[in-house]
Amino acid sequence: MTMSKKSNIKKWLYTFIKSPFAVFIVGALIGLIFFAWFYGLDVVNPTHTDWIWHPITHDTAQHQLGWEFLRQDSDGLMINGLAYPVGLSAVFMDVIPLFALIFKPFIAWLPSSFQYFGIWGLLCYLLMGGLGAVIVRRIWLMVMRKSDNRRLPWQYLAVATGSLLFVLSPMVMARSFYHPALAGQWIILLGFIIIINTLRFKRMTSLMLIWVLVMSLAVLIHPYFLPMMGVLMVISVVLYWSKLTGRSVYSRLAKAAAIVLIPSALCLIVFGLNGGFTQGTGSEVHDLEEKGFNLLSFINPMGYSAIPAFPNRSSSPETMMWLGLGVWLMLITAAMLWFGHYKSSWRRFKQIWHRHTGQCVCALIACIGLAIFALGNRIDAGPITLLQYSVPDKIYEVWSAFRAAAREAWPFYYGLVCLAIYWLLSSIKLRLSAHGTKATVARRLPIVGAVIVCAVVLVQSLDILNSPNATAKHSGFMDIRGQQADFKSLDLDDVYSSQKHLVALDASFRGDQDGTYIIGRTALQYGMSLNTGFFARVPDEIEVQQSEWRDKLTNGEISDNDFVDYLFFTKDKDLADTLDTDYDVKQIDDYYFITR
Repeated sequence: MTMSKKSNIKKWLYTFIKSPFAVFIVGALIGLIFFAWFYGLDVVNPTHTDWIWHPITHDTAQHQLGWEFLRQDSDGLMINGLAYPVGLSAVFMDVIPLFALIFKPFIAWLPSSFQYFGIWGLLCYLLMGGLGAVIVRRIWLMVMRKSDNRRLPWQYLAVATGSLLFVLSPMVMARSFYHPALAGQWIILLGFIIIINTLRFKRMTSLMLIWVLVMSLAVLIHPYFLPMMGVLMVISVVLYWSKLTGRSVYSRLAKAAAIVLIPSALCLIVFGLNGGFTQGTGSEVHDLEEKGFNLLSFINPMGYSAIPAFPNRSSSPETMMWLGLGVWLMLITAAMLWFGHYKSSWRRFKQIWHRHTGQCVCALIACIGLAIFALGNRIDAGPITLLQYSVPDKIYEVWSAFRAAAREAWPFYYGLVCLAIYWLLSSIKLRLSAHGTKATVARRLPIVGAVIVCAVVLVQSLDILNSPNATAKHSGFMDIRGQQADFKSLDLDDVYSSQKHLVALDASFRGDQDGTYIIGRTALQYGMSLNTGFFARVPDEIEVQQSEWRDKLTNGEISDNDFVDYLFFTKDKDLADTLDTDYDVKQIDDYYFITR
C-alpha cells in the first residue's frame, strides 16, 4: 500500500471518528448492551412469543393479540375479527402501525408464531442510545467551541456515558414491554436534533419534508406523540424564521404556516387512513384529572429510585417522571458553580429576547400550550391539589382522547436532561476560566468535564437500577425466559361446532385484561371473531349489541340459527345458572359457554 493511500485511509478514519454517525454507533452499542443485560435477547427472536403471554408484559399481550387478529382477517389496518361486526382499527390495539404496515405484506410467508415487539423494543434502546449520544456530542462541542484529535478520547468517554442518561430513562423502562409503542420516546430526541440543526437547512421544502416524515412517524407509532412533536415542529419553524425570505411579513408568515400545516395535515390523513377516526375523538373513561402532570413529578421517584417516594395526589403511574439523582446532582452542581454570574446571564437573555421577540413569544406560547395540555384540568403539587377547573364538554371530550395527559410533558423532561448536561459543562468551563489561561482551560476542560459526566452518570445508574421497580422488572424478565405462556387458549372441542363468532355477555369483560388474552387466543385458535374485551376503544354499537344478546338469552329469544354462528360465554355464575334451564351450559375453567 502506497503512502498516499495510507494517508487517505488515515484521514478518512479521523473524519469518520469525528462524525455524528460514529458517535451514534457508540451510543447505539450502549443501548444494545443495556437491553441485552436488562431484558435478554430472547425477546428479540420473532418466532418466540411465549414471553409475551405473561402478566409482567401487561399491554404487550393486548398488542400481540391485535397483530394476530390483523393477520387473520383485516382490510388495511381495520381488524374484522375484533368488535364484530363493526370492526376495530389496529390503532386501538396499539399494534405499532408502523411495524404492522411493514410486516403485513409478508403475512403469507411469516411463520404462524411471529412477533415484532421484541425487535421494536431493541430498536427503541438503540435509538435512545444513538440519538442521545449525538445530542451529548453537540452539547460537548458547543461548550468546547472546537474539536481536535487530542480531545477525542475524552469526548467519546463523555458521549458514551452521557448517552446512558437517555438509555436509563425511567419512562422508557416503565413502558418497554408494558406499553411498547410508548417506549418510542427516541422520536422526541430526533425532534431535538432537528431543532438543533434547523438553521442548516438551506431550503424551506427540505425542512418541511423532514417534518412530514417525523410527524408521520409519530402518528404511526402512537398518537400521543403528535402534540409533542407538533410543538417541537413549531419551535423549529420559529428558529427558521430568519431564513425565510419574502417581500413582506405576510409572505414569510405564509411560508412558516406551510411548514407547520402541511406536515400536520398529512399526518392526520395518515391517521384517518389507518382508521384512527373510526371511534370519534373521545374516550370511554373520563379520568383526565387523575392522569395529568404533577408539578412535583420531576422530584418524585415513584419507585424508580433507591430513595423513597412521597405521597402523590394521583395514584396513576403516568405521573412518574423522576429525573434521577444524577441529573439532579448536575443541576445543583451547575447552579452552585454558576453563582455570581446570574445577572450577566439575565442580561444576555434579555438581549436575545429583544432581538427576537416575536420568535421567542411564539416558541413560549407553544411550550405553555403543551404544558397546559399535559397538566390536565387539575393542577397538583405532590399530594395537594392547587386548582381544578372545568372546560366545555366538547373540549373535555377531545382532551380525554389523550387522557394520560401527563405523557405530553416528556419533551420537558428530556429538555431538562439536555439543559443539565450543557449547564454543568458550561459552569465547569466558567470556573476553570476564572483560574487559568485559555491554553490551560483548553487542556483541562475535556478531562475534567468527561470525568465529572462519568461520575454523575454513575450516580444516575446506581439510583435507577437499584430502584424497586427496575429490579422487579429485570428479575421478572429473567424469570420468564424459557417459560411457557401463562395465558393459554381454552379447549372448546366440547362446545365448538363451526361457530364463527365468540360473544362475551358480561359488560365487565371490557376491563378483564387476563380474560381477554385467554379468550382472544381461544378465538384465534378456532378461527372466530370476538365482540369485546380489553381494547383501547370499543365501538358504542358493540356495547349495545352485547346488552341485546344478553337480554335475548335471558328472555329465551335466541333462535337455533343464532347458535349456528354464535358461541356465547359468561363468567357470571348466577347468569349461567339462570340460562341452564333453557340452554346447554358447559363450564370450562372460569368460563361458562352457552349452546343449544
